[in-house]
Amino acid sequence: MPVLSNSVLSDPIRFRKTAAGLALIGAPAAGFVSCLTDSTESLGDKGASLYPVVTAHSGAIWTTGLIFMVSAILTVPAALGLAHLVPRRGAALAQLGATFMIIGAFGHMGLATWQLMISRAAGTGAPAAISTYLGRTAALNPVLLPLLVLIDVGLVLLAAGLLQARAVPRWAPWSVIVIIAADFVIQFTSVTAAWPVMAVWGVL
Repeated sequence: MPVLSNSVLSDPIRFRKTAAGLALIGAPAAGFVSCLTDSTESLGDKGASLYPVVTAHSGAIWTTGLIFMVSAILTVPAALGLAHLVPRRGAALAQLGATFMIIGAFGHMGLATWQLMISRAAGTGAPAAISTYLGRTAALNPVLLPLLVLIDVGLVLLAAGLLQARAVPRWAPWSVIVIIAADFVIQFTSVTAAWPVMAVWGVL
């Protein structure tokens, strides 16, 4: 009984801190690992260009989707854990940032689900029909893209709240703000190399 009474599960404050800490490490770590297995598929690709990628790398895309799901799930306790560090001053920014991150996590889950779905499309029918089907999945782009952007926006707001509250060393939230700015440049320009995205996840 004494062992149980001193366990993490029996102490709600200790449990929340432990869960948040593990999620803060696990969410970006899973994102980093997903870069190691990811292929060149993109949600906005046309079916004709997506089909050969899916055919050649279906296993890698499936694995990446599963890993990215883990990252999406862990984003929720990570966001709540960060917001919990800001009890008063900066609380509005932190709470809004956490809300955006949690909503954005649904976008990450949607992207991961899309990867699982397309990874099993190759070889299930005539190439022309499959290419048409894959092209139609691009309709998800205007739905998922805003949600994915909310992750970055939420992180910046949370970082600003942490700065305002002076709840953590200043280098930590400033690092987040700088790396998210770099991520926007990577995602919305013609950068195609994998290492910049891996660097973003690594710093996070």
